[in-house]
Amino acid sequence: MAGAAIMLLTSTAAAALDLPVTNVNGKDYYYYDVQPNETLFSLSQRLGISRDEIVSYNPGVEGGVKAYTRLYFPVESGLSTIADGDNASATHTVMKGETLYGIAKKYGISIDRLIALNPSARDGIKPGEVLTVMQQEIAETPAAPAATNAGGTHTIASGETLYRIAVKNGITVDQLLAANPGLDAYNYTEGTVIAIPSPDSIVPASNASSLRAEATEVSVDNLASATRSVTPATPATPAAPVANTAERTAAADVADNTPVVSEATVDESERVTLAPEAVQKESFNIAVMLPFNLSEETPGKDAENFTEFYRGFLLAAQNLDKNGTPVHITAFDTAGGMDTVKNLMGREEMAQMDVFVTPPAAAEMDYIVSQIDEDRQFVFNNFAVRSESYKDNPNVLQANIPHTMMYSKAIDAFLSEMAGRTPIFIQRIGATADKEEFTSMLKTQLADRGIDYKEITYSNSLDAEDFEDFDITQSYVIVPLSASANEFNKIVPQAKKFKESLASPDGLAMFGYPEWLTFRGERQESLGALNATIYSRFFYDDTYYPARRVVEEYRTTYGREMSPAVPSQALMGYDVATYIINSLRKNNGDYHIEKLPYDGLQSDFIFSDSDCEGLVNTAVEVIKFRDGGFTEHRRI
Repeated sequence: MAGAAIMLLTSTAAAALDLPVTNVNGKDYYYYDVQPNETLFSLSQRLGISRDEIVSYNPGVEGGVKAYTRLYFPVESGLSTIADGDNASATHTVMKGETLYGIAKKYGISIDRLIALNPSARDGIKPGEVLTVMQQEIAETPAAPAATNAGGTHTIASGETLYRIAVKNGITVDQLLAANPGLDAYNYTEGTVIAIPSPDSIVPASNASSLRAEATEVSVDNLASATRSVTPATPATPAAPVANTAERTAAADVADNTPVVSEATVDESERVTLAPEAVQKESFNIAVMLPFNLSEETPGKDAENFTEFYRGFLLAAQNLDKNGTPVHITAFDTAGGMDTVKNLMGREEMAQMDVFVTPPAAAEMDYIVSQIDEDRQFVFNNFAVRSESYKDNPNVLQANIPHTMMYSKAIDAFLSEMAGRTPIFIQRIGATADKEEFTSMLKTQLADRGIDYKEITYSNSLDAEDFEDFDITQSYVIVPLSASANEFNKIVPQAKKFKESLASPDGLAMFGYPEWLTFRGERQESLGALNATIYSRFFYDDTYYPARRVVEEYRTTYGREMSPAVPSQALMGYDVATYIINSLRKNNGDYHIEKLPYDGLQSDFIFSDSDCEGLVNTAVEVIKFRDGGFTEHRRI
């Protein structure tokens, strides 16, 4: 499918536009990048589909499109094409409550023009009527010529950064700034015309003054090589595509082998209103301490995941950079060792930190907790899932709901969602019952409530005999004792047959586990066919526009796709940064003042201190799978 392309007729109906295909979370989409000065109407003409069709697949552009926005069209959508020679037109189906004025305004044409195209509309319109809409009398503004590496000029488009312009033209940001003396690197506007120097005309800077120019050529993807290749006298400073006013730095501290990965700054536009006696902080500092393993020639998968988390973290900083007190973000490579963590915590700048995002090793996290200032510094534990430091330390925020608490909430959801169904616990002889802790808790709750349940054990795979004694007039819910895909595959075929034998088409459901979010293809279809419900700490809906927008911003900013791993480390970083920064600003650095709820792109944060000294996230998602690939979810 990767080589496929969709053929959409252009407004001249003489040429065809080949749209490439990308895969987003298991689904194939055609995509098109909006060019400067394009409108929804011109796009409908260019692509040969109606404005309504564009909006239906991309709800976020209903109010208009911006340059470099990526539009998506599902491959299976069967998009229609419109061709009418040089007079290509689009159509609009009248919806209930719509007026001629509203329709004309939507397409940017006059009411007179709309009536001229649809004479019968003079006497009124009615739902279901199909109107022709065109915009021939309004000339399209020609798009600004694309900048090339041959030099020339370029008009800055909405949302475009100097970093991206420089990359497109094969130059550095410093070289771009040198060619435009009056251009402020941190304060420029859409529509500004800038000069693009030809690479051939650029004279290399001397060693004494080349630090910034050299640094802007380093991307966040090369943090490891950048750090290894520099000396303390000339630290590499990657230019930050994350925001006009943000900067990342990378440096190697040879003395103690504790390299600083990067730094970003979130700008200020407004301040939190506090009580008269409170002193508003001038800025906040966040330390992201993770094992990026920059010293390794080829960092492993875990290091790649932490780097992706940090990219998402910085992307959130970009989107928050106009919303409050400045926040400085510095990332430190813990290199997966306690000695490095101890060296880092002994550094002078650590005393200025307000929040520490800590590594996955519980011992390393606990050491960081032991070194912080209990009066003003906090630890955000996102990776040490089983740590219990939040129980007796008021400065710890536990981002992952503890297993026992999650199981308790999941059982409450089970009792509510599956009321009236007889539970069937299923286990294969010899298989690992990796969810026995959950199922044992569930059985106890069922027994306490006097709810009968059945158990099936089998040798190789389920067969019809395992369900011989079941009453087909009743309703059931299957609960496997394992979350593995292998065990799921052994249960599904006979479970589907059993479902078909029941008197009610909804007579069978399945209750499962977070690991099932990774299922794709036939396994994912089986979740829908068996009315599966699962619980999880996270959930990502790839049709949710705000999430798709961030996925696109990630692609534009870093020049690469997010990893398809579940959960997405980039979205996790985005959610964590958004919560940390918003709460810092709201509470002036004290997370206990007001425990802000956060509905994230992938993770929700509902922190509570009702049963502990610190703060623990209590959010759990319940996800229901339905036939046709649809899902429903709610937070409990």
